[in-house]
Amino acid sequence: MQIGALILYSAFVGALTGVFAAGFVFVLGVIERYLLGETLGYLPPGLPGEGGLSQIFRGPAFWWLALLLPLVFAASSYLGSGRGLGWLLAAYRAGRPVRASEYFRGIVGSLIQLGAGSPLGREGPMAALGLWVGSVMGRRIPLGESSRFLPFAGMAAGFASAFHAPMAGALLASEIVYRGLALEVGALAPALIGALAGFTVYGLFHSYGPLLELTPGPLAWPQLLFGLAIGLVCAGVGTLWLEAERFLQRFLRRLTFGVRHALFGLVLAGVLLLMPEAIGSGLPWVQLGTSPILTLPFLGVLFLVQLALLILGGGVRAYGGQLTPALALGGLSGLILAQLLAQVFPSIAPPPETAALVGMASLLAGIARAPFAAVVLAGEIGGYSLLPLTLIAAFAAYTFTSPQGSFEVGVLNQEKDEPAGPLPENAPQTLLKPQPPASSDSP
Repeated sequence: MQIGALILYSAFVGALTGVFAAGFVFVLGVIERYLLGETLGYLPPGLPGEGGLSQIFRGPAFWWLALLLPLVFAASSYLGSGRGLGWLLAAYRAGRPVRASEYFRGIVGSLIQLGAGSPLGREGPMAALGLWVGSVMGRRIPLGESSRFLPFAGMAAGFASAFHAPMAGALLASEIVYRGLALEVGALAPALIGALAGFTVYGLFHSYGPLLELTPGPLAWPQLLFGLAIGLVCAGVGTLWLEAERFLQRFLRRLTFGVRHALFGLVLAGVLLLMPEAIGSGLPWVQLGTSPILTLPFLGVLFLVQLALLILGGGVRAYGGQLTPALALGGLSGLILAQLLAQVFPSIAPPPETAALVGMASLLAGIARAPFAAVVLAGEIGGYSLLPLTLIAAFAAYTFTSPQGSFEVGVLNQEKDEPAGPLPENAPQTLLKPQPPASSDSP
C-alpha cells in the first residue's frame, strides 16, 4: 500500500468534494429563497451554524401558487429515477459501473426537490458527490488496491460538510458501507483525511461552527434512565418509519414515478397552507425547541407531520438523505420526552439541550446502523460531557431498531436495476468488500 500517496490523494479528493459541497449548498439556498421564500412566501428557519435563523412566514399571495409544488416534483422526478446514495452504494459494493450522468441526475433532482421544501436531507447528494469524485480519482490515479479507499475519502468529506463534523463524517462513510458493528480499518484513515480536508474547504464558505448551538448542562446520574428511555423510544420511531416506508413503496409501485412524486408535492402543498413549519429541514426547529418559545403541543404536532412526510417521501422514493431528518426527528423526540418526564419524574428529565442531543444520536444510530458515528456526532456538536448518556441511548436504539437501515442494500437486482433486499448483519464481511471503483465518468 502506498501510504504517502494515499494520504495526499485522500486530502485532494476531500478538498475537491468540499468545493462541490459548498457550491451545492449555495445553489440550494438560492432555490429555497426564490422558490419557497419569494414565490410561496415561506422560507424555513436557517441553521445556526450556517448563518442564523432567517425565515419568511407571510405565506403565498394566492393559495393556488402552492400547486407549483406538485408540478416541480413531477418534473424533477425523471432526473434520477430513484437512484440516490443507497443505490450508488449498492452499485459500488457490487462493482457495477455507474456513469457520471447517473450520479448527477440524482444530485440535480435532490437539489430541486430540497429547494422546493422536501423534508429529506442534503447529506445524501453531498455524499454522492464525494463518492463520484473518489471513484473517478480512484480509476485515474495509479494507487493499485489502495485506490478503492478514495471513495471513502469523498463520502466522508460530503458527510463532514453536511454535518460540520469531520470525525463523525469519517465514521459514517465506513459504517454505512459495512454492516453490523464491523469497520473497514484501512478505510478509516483515508476517510478521516478526506473529511478534514473537505470540511476545511467547505468551512471557508459556510463557517466552521457546529451545525446547532446546543450546550448541554451537567450530567446527573439519574438521567441515565432518560438515555435508556429515549433509546427505546427512538427505536420504535425508527422501526415505524422504515417499515411504513417499505410498505408504502410496495403499495405505490403500481404508479408511475412522476405520479408518485407529484403526489408527494401535492401533500407538501397542503402542508404549506396548513402547517408550513413542517416544510423543509426540521433541524432548526430542534434548536428553537430548546427555548420556551415552542410549546409541547406544537412540538408534538410538528413531530407527527414531519414523520408522516418522511414516510411518504421514502414511499415515493423522493430525492435526498434520511440522516438529517433522523437528527431532526430524534431531537424532537428527546425534547418531547424530556418535557413529559419533567411533569412526572423531574429528576430523570435532562435540560432541553441535553435531551435534543441524546435524541439526535439515538435515532441516527438506529436508522443509519451507525452507533459510533452517532455518538461522535453528538460529541462534536455539544461536547463529550454527555458521553455516558449518548452511549446508552445510541446502542439501545441500534439494538432495537429494525435492522434494515436506510443504506443497507446488499446487492443489485439485475432485472429491475434496483437495490434488492439487504444482506443479514452477520453476513461474512468478505461479501461486502467493495471492488476497485468501476464507475465511468462518461455521460
